[in-house]
Amino acid sequence: MFKRNYKGFIGLDLDGTVFNNEKKISAANREAIGEAVRRGYCVTPVTGRPLIGVPQEMMSVDGIEYAVVSNGAVIYRIEDSERQKWQRIYEDLLPDEKVLSILEILQEYPVVPDCFVQGVGHMPEYGREWIPRMGMAQVMVDYLLSGRKFYKDLMEYVRDEPQQVEKITINFFLNEEGRKKKQEVFARLAQIEDITLVSGAPHNLEVNTLTARKGNGMLKLAQLLGVAPERTMACGDDGNDLDMIQKAAFGVAMGNAVESLKREADFVTKSNEEDGVAFAIYKFIEMMEN
Repeated sequence: MFKRNYKGFIGLDLDGTVFNNEKKISAANREAIGEAVRRGYCVTPVTGRPLIGVPQEMMSVDGIEYAVVSNGAVIYRIEDSERQKWQRIYEDLLPDEKVLSILEILQEYPVVPDCFVQGVGHMPEYGREWIPRMGMAQVMVDYLLSGRKFYKDLMEYVRDEPQQVEKITINFFLNEEGRKKKQEVFARLAQIEDITLVSGAPHNLEVNTLTARKGNGMLKLAQLLGVAPERTMACGDDGNDLDMIQKAAFGVAMGNAVESLKREADFVTKSNEEDGVAFAIYKFIEMMEN
């Protein structure tokens, strides 16, 4: 089932990393990814997005055969992304009772929760109105509204849906009050046992199981592909990338990364507006082959 003769594994975050600020992949990054594939490396998106949220621009790059999504909660083997043919090969999902207890707490706050199920985000109906007013960049607003299903009662949906939730993203208003609420919610949820709680962007918090993390997902796929941990690279920019930056043999922080990530990285590359991913990929290949 798995090709097992890769020279190494390269895990790439998307937002703020592979994508520039317009949510596009530069020609230089695309060429570097292609060169790594041609040289025999497995290049894989490792993202907090659900599968349906990984842009075709990334999935259509020649040689992209796997995707680690929802912060490592799910791994897919991609057969034909245009026809949406893929196979789920690993999952680490939240129990319904945990999801419902979190959603109940969130009812006390001006937030928009987003539950990822079977590769798709699910929001309360009021999210259609709130998301455009929360202060995010328009490209992020467009992404959130275009790839979601909306429900009058999100808790009822979770109770009735037989499939479990991969991840909960909690969206906050980007203003002073929103920042305070984000801190309050973090403090409340941090008291819940057996969850991972990280910030994936200034406007959100993200909830997974205790073991569903980007680094664990990356190493699980590398193991399935027969790639040793010492031949792995990870590249990211925000708090939800810390786990894979720490666990990869070559952990790379973007030039635009949060300072806490830069402190933990083995290498700080250029920013997402300066083809930082390409720069890091070529450095990793040089390290592996010299």
